[in-house]
Amino acid sequence: METSGPTKRFSTKFIVVAGSSVLVGLLLTMGVAVLGIDWLGKESSREIKDQLSQANSDFLRGSLDDHANQVTFRLESVIAELNTFAQQAQVLYSDSPGMEPFSEAASGGPFADQLTRQRGGWYQNGRGEPAVVTVWPYLLSEEGAIPEEVQREVSRTAALDMIMPALFKHGAAKLALYYTGPQGMEFTRMVPNFDLGSAAASKGAEKVPFWSGHFPGIMDSWRDATRDPGSVDKGDHVVVVPPYYDKASSNVVMTFFQPVWSADRTGVVGGVGLDLTLAELITYIEDIRLAETGFAFLCKTDGNILAINDDGARVLGLASVGEGDNGEKVEVLSRFLKDSKNPNVRTLALPDGPKATYGQVEINGREYVLSMRQLKPLRFWQGPQAKTIKEEAWVLGLVEPSEEVFASMLASQESIAANTQLITSGQLAVALLTLLAVLLGVYVVSRRMTLDLVALTKGAEQMMLKRYDVQVKVISDDEIGYLSNVFNKMAQEIREHTLNLESLVRQRTSELEDANVEILALNDRLKEENVRLGAELDVARRLQLMVLPHSRELDEIQPLDIAGFMQPADEVGGDYYDVLRGRGVLKIGIGDVTGHGLESGVLMLMVQTAVRTLLLSDVRDPHQFLNVLNKVVYQNVQRINMDRTLTLSLIDYEDGRLRLTGQHEELLIARHDGRLERIDTMELGFPVGLEFDISDFIAHVDVELTSGDVVVLYTDGITEAEDKGGDFYGIERLCEVLLHNRHRRAAQIKEAIIGNVLSFIGDGPIHDDITVVVIKQR
Repeated sequence: METSGPTKRFSTKFIVVAGSSVLVGLLLTMGVAVLGIDWLGKESSREIKDQLSQANSDFLRGSLDDHANQVTFRLESVIAELNTFAQQAQVLYSDSPGMEPFSEAASGGPFADQLTRQRGGWYQNGRGEPAVVTVWPYLLSEEGAIPEEVQREVSRTAALDMIMPALFKHGAAKLALYYTGPQGMEFTRMVPNFDLGSAAASKGAEKVPFWSGHFPGIMDSWRDATRDPGSVDKGDHVVVVPPYYDKASSNVVMTFFQPVWSADRTGVVGGVGLDLTLAELITYIEDIRLAETGFAFLCKTDGNILAINDDGARVLGLASVGEGDNGEKVEVLSRFLKDSKNPNVRTLALPDGPKATYGQVEINGREYVLSMRQLKPLRFWQGPQAKTIKEEAWVLGLVEPSEEVFASMLASQESIAANTQLITSGQLAVALLTLLAVLLGVYVVSRRMTLDLVALTKGAEQMMLKRYDVQVKVISDDEIGYLSNVFNKMAQEIREHTLNLESLVRQRTSELEDANVEILALNDRLKEENVRLGAELDVARRLQLMVLPHSRELDEIQPLDIAGFMQPADEVGGDYYDVLRGRGVLKIGIGDVTGHGLESGVLMLMVQTAVRTLLLSDVRDPHQFLNVLNKVVYQNVQRINMDRTLTLSLIDYEDGRLRLTGQHEELLIARHDGRLERIDTMELGFPVGLEFDISDFIAHVDVELTSGDVVVLYTDGITEAEDKGGDFYGIERLCEVLLHNRHRRAAQIKEAIIGNVLSFIGDGPIHDDITVVVIKQR
């Protein structure tokens, strides 16, 4: 036998184990060092980030407060200017008697408003006067004249021409400053002086009432305030029209209104207005710079952006100012955060109170630091559709890229990562040199240790080649020396055992040959016995089938059409059925012996013989018939010590009437009109052969048959037939087949039932005898 020697040597394994141990130790040491450095780097980065975050948070909060105060100051300055104008106008009505000479002087002479009818139907003064005064067409009488009460209001407010130019020129950058009369007398006095009527006519607005048409709801809110005269002078009644985009001037404009009350504070005699361009405020917001690319934005609490620079708009995914046209008299700005192209911006939560918020948000894959706070709330007009006034606060937000905030931290992390890589490379080089030195030392030591093992290996190879006279010479007093002595003794024993093995094999072979001859003879006798038993079973089976009624016997029974079928599960079955004619009566029986096989078949033959004997003895009483039959079977079963009983039902037929006696499966009757009857036989008898006297248990049921009625008797081999899935055929399927075929002949009904049962079983085994008898009244 050829051998190539061991595929893995002990010295190699020893080197691998020792080297692996050293390598694992070095790797663990290096890993701990690298993890420690990495942990220190992360801790320092976290500390730097926390400190930077706190410092940046403090800076942003301070910057946010400063910018918020600046925006609030600018808006409050505008409101203060409007208050000054409103107070001057209020003097004309609050001190009306004392101001009459002044108003008359202002409205007469060179200060008089020279109102002339214009081509468009309105009245307007000349361009050389301090303020333009326009009386709109819808205020004129049917004759086209200015009503007296309107003219009186125009004259009363003429004194405003002396202060309006100065108020317009100084302070915030204003587009217009004006006074408008009360609802129903909405003439307009405005600076600067320009062709106001033509400008309104170009937009189709000259015939639209100022308060109810352009700004519905504002005048109503002021009137509501007069219901409590004490609150008129205390409350803040300035109404702000949200910023809108003016295409004519390419400016974002915001309008402020303040009421002018009657002297008794129970009515509204007009209102002063100020159209403010937000260019300065927007420029201020747009010029706010944070780090390198940070920006600020100003928006309403509903997310409608009022001011933001172009870079900020691109970052937040917003549309440009002036995109779209809503067709309203006042085109309100509509740039909402919820309409952003970025999903995180769309779901951005604005502060719902005066407290500032600070957090981070991811936009287009980039992290930003976001801080926001609300400004002082103002009373805003909600638009021509809502017609309501609602107090709202604008939100100022500061946005700064996180990498710009944490630039120093990122630089520190890069430096730590570079140092970590350098240290790791150095440790790896040291580990490799250490591993090589250890492997070299282990190799030298292992060679000395494995010389004796090599000798043992060669000896084992010789034994594998059946050279049992081999002896290993190892001079050693350790475990390897002891192993060598054991090996030599084992080789000697194998050599001695091999010499005796051949004679032992010859002896065992002779014994096996003798045993084989005996087995062959026994096998021949078993074959002969099997053939004999098979022949006997075949005879028993043929005998059992021979005693069943033949088809010609059944055809001779004129009142009934009868067909029967019986298929045993084994060579000999335990099911029984018979149709016998006596004196004036027809006896039909069906039974099922417990179990199946030869014993069940013998008991079935006993029952058939007993039934025929009793019928020939002219025993007509069904109760007596069944009781005597039971006694015969019981005594025979006891004599031969057979552990078998059977269920048995007997039917006596005479002139269209059936009398059913005995316990068995249900009796099925399919009437000619499609009705189905099921007769339970559990109370009609007792298992035959179980007790000597069963007369107390026997009862009967009478059934009338008419032409076309079908009666079916069967054994449980049909209802308990199983398919491959283990499901039973069941009584319901049998009833369905019976009803479906009731109009056919008895033989055809029998074939339909048997065919359906066998189809249900398929390729599976038949576990019990199958028997069915079909009786049809002709």
